[in-house]
Amino acid sequence: MKKYIKIVCVCVILLFASSAFAGQWVWKPMSINGKKGDIVITTGEGFIMDLLSMLGAYYSHCGMLIDDGYTIRHNTMYANEIPIEYNYIWFIKTTPKRLNPFKLSNGMPGIITEDINTAYNGNPDHVMFKAAGGAVIKPVDALESAYRGYLNAAANVITNLVAYYRVNAYVNMFQLDNVNYYIAGRGNHCSGTVWHANYFAGKPMNVAYIPVNITAVCAESLYTSIINMVRDDAGGFGSFILDLEGFFGTGGDERIANQICNTFAFDRSTDTSSYWRGRVPAATANAPDHNLMSTYTNPAGHNMGVQTETSSYYGKVEPLVITNGYYYWVE
Repeated sequence: MKKYIKIVCVCVILLFASSAFAGQWVWKPMSINGKKGDIVITTGEGFIMDLLSMLGAYYSHCGMLIDDGYTIRHNTMYANEIPIEYNYIWFIKTTPKRLNPFKLSNGMPGIITEDINTAYNGNPDHVMFKAAGGAVIKPVDALESAYRGYLNAAANVITNLVAYYRVNAYVNMFQLDNVNYYIAGRGNHCSGTVWHANYFAGKPMNVAYIPVNITAVCAESLYTSIINMVRDDAGGFGSFILDLEGFFGTGGDERIANQICNTFAFDRSTDTSSYWRGRVPAATANAPDHNLMSTYTNPAGHNMGVQTETSSYYGKVEPLVITNGYYYWVE
């Protein structure tokens, strides 16, 4: 009986204690130093970076914050998940025939939302953002209050947008609709999606023009990068088979490289011929660096930005700062 009374007393004390000290621990997620509507830019590696660096670019990817530093929405393609179609001898799979044309032209996942931890520390095959060398583009301090409402509107737009990733958008950026569903043959790349979010919210930012002599060199670089990637993936014996195949015609590495260049220049995703050679057009499209002011010198030492005070709300470049998540007590 005494033991029972003691238990009841302890319960009563705990009840009063919880009432007197009511509160809870709350988790504050990982965040970065930006607000809703700011553009997040990052440098990186891979054939896209190889392509952009020929223009003098330092940044390879970008997205937009859709809240105050916790969540990024961006347009991307998981290139290593595009199905490869192979040649066969009887029932034996031999060399690559081509990439799946639809998946190459209409890249997935397209526009996605990621929290900061996933964007920077998620699946290594899918992570597009790097902390080192990253930055946030935002209004200058004097215009923060005047411009923030416009940037909130752009963030609301990109939150609603649903679209594929389009390799061809590097040549023709004007192919994104203000809709919340996928449309085959329509979409954009990362910086084109950010541009359209501002455009649909009422702010048409400046767009870069890249002449033919530069886009043709970029296409050649893209071709070489893809050849090397296919050969690295094939290994030593696989490269021998590709060489042997190339001796009698066009090797699988050349077919895939041609296919990607044809998609880049003309959205001819079924074409594995060298159609693109000598035909690559000029480009009207923005790379991530083109979101910068024309007066800004990027870390590679180039002034790639095409924006002015009248064309853009983003006048300030601030180095990326990541704050790890933590718990705090709320009464």
